[in-house]
Amino acid sequence: MKIRFIAIAAVAALTTSAALANAPSPVVTEPAPRAQALVTELAAAMREVLRAVTPEISLPAIEVKLPAIDLRR
Repeated sequence: MKIRFIAIAAVAALTTSAALANAPSPVVTEPAPRAQALVTELAAAMREVLRAVTPEISLPAIEVKLPAIDLRR
């Protein structure tokens, strides 16, 4: 019986302490200027590659021929 009471008291104490604790404020970090510049240059280079390759990519023409419908049946 004492073990059950101690377990309930421990859970109640943990719940109360968690409810009353202050949540840590989130830390907002700004990306380093050098890293931001690198990402910007990389994105620009990728766009140039896509522009250069896009005219070479083409889909084949699809021709669909449907059979004639016989209305006499």
